[in-house]
Order: sequence, then C-alpha cells, then structure tokens
Amino acid sequence: MKNLLFAIAICFMMPFHLHSQKVALEAGLNFNNVNSEQDVDLDNSNGFHAGILIEVPIIDPLRVGTGLYYTRRGYKSNEIDREGSVYIDYIDIPIDMMLHFKIADLAGGFVSFGPYFSYGFSSEVINLDGLFENGYSSEDIDLQRLDAGVNFGVGVEFGNLRLSSTYSLSATDNGAEANNQLKNRVLSISFGIFLN
Repeated sequence: MKNLLFAIAICFMMPFHLHSQKVALEAGLNFNNVNSEQDVDLDNSNGFHAGILIEVPIIDPLRVGTGLYYTRRGYKSNEIDREGSVYIDYIDIPIDMMLHFKIADLAGGFVSFGPYFSYGFSSEVINLDGLFENGYSSEDIDLQRLDAGVNFGVGVEFGNLRLSSTYSLSATDNGAEANNQLKNRVLSISFGIFLN
C-alpha cells in the first residue's frame, strides 16, 4: 500500500514541477480476460475505462505518460456450480515511458511501456439467477483489491486527437478462485482529446 501511495504522489507532483506537460481526456473499451493456473472454463467479458492523461516531456522524443483512470475488468465463469460473471471496478494509475515519432506532417505516433497500479473499489459477482454478491465481502469469494502489472501500448495522434491501444498484463492474483491464481489480461482501445 505504501508503494501505491508513493506512486500516486510521484504521478501528481511531476506535472507541477515540469513545463510543457500535455493533458488529455481519454475513454474507451476494455476486452477482458484472465490467465488461469488451472484448467477452468472461463470466458472473456467487456468493460470500459475513462480518465485523465498527463504527458510530461523528458528528452525529445521521450515522454512519461501517467494519469488517473476508472476502469472495469472482469470475466465470465462457466464452471459447474460457479456459473456467472465477475465485474471489478478499479482506479488505475499507469506510469508509461513513451517514444514519440512522426508518421506524416499532420500525424504522429508512439509506442509505450511501463507499469500500472490499480485499486479495486467495487466488485459485483452475478450468478445465473441474477443475484448479486459483493466480491470484497462475500464468504465464498475473496477478491484482492490491489492489482499491478505492465502495459504495452501503441497509438496515433492527429492534432489534438489520439487513438491508442494498450495491452495490460497483471502480475498479481485477483484472488477470485481458491488454490488457483487468476491474472487479468486486458486489451484496451482508447480515444482521447488533448486540452492544451
């Protein structure tokens, strides 16, 4: 928890001390999956994300991209007696190193790589009967609130508009299955508008 708080502090201190930072609003879709240690019957689910992006230049063409996002991850279970859907709402903080380059006179592109840190603040577990459970307080489910991993991204920019894609690999167990680690795998498609 201390490491997460330290990362948050760094993310929001940097823009106030460096010049020429760029700020954008971003939103998009998540295509969620989980990686399982054991052979269990799980399906993909869809989610979404929205938040604010802050880019801070370091040495041209390198920048640090960070921000604060709401994002929904999850999956569907087809296991006998455990059928249903799991939805987890997170606050995400990415810290990406970004390499920018020109594609044409009016367009640019970038690739990015870096860690992310997430805190789960809400969870819904829905069975086939439509009954809801809180994944953080249920006796049968013990979801973990903290998630962390690595982002790989690519995108294009046209003036103040940005279209990007990110693949996120979780390094932590989400705790949804006893004696079986489940790690988030998320493909995100984002559309952004720079405010400056």
